[in-house]
Amino acid sequence: MSDLIKLTGLWKSKTKRGETLLSGSLNAVTSIVILPNSYKKTEKDPDFNIYLKAREKDAAAVKPAAPAPADELDF
Repeated sequence: MSDLIKLTGLWKSKTKRGETLLSGSLNAVTSIVILPNSYKKTEKDPDFNIYLKAREKDAAAVKPAAPAPADELDF
């Protein structure tokens, strides 16, 4: 297990429909939510889906950097 890199901790809560969900923060502006796949039709479909969401309180305070012009990028 020493090859593993911890990204975040997750907290368990319930949706309005009573389903268990997991949520946590990846960084100061991004949250992660893991929900059961309520559209699962076959065994090959995933059991859960992962969603990323901008943290509204912190996202407004952090402005993304302007992208570098194409001629300044190293390829």
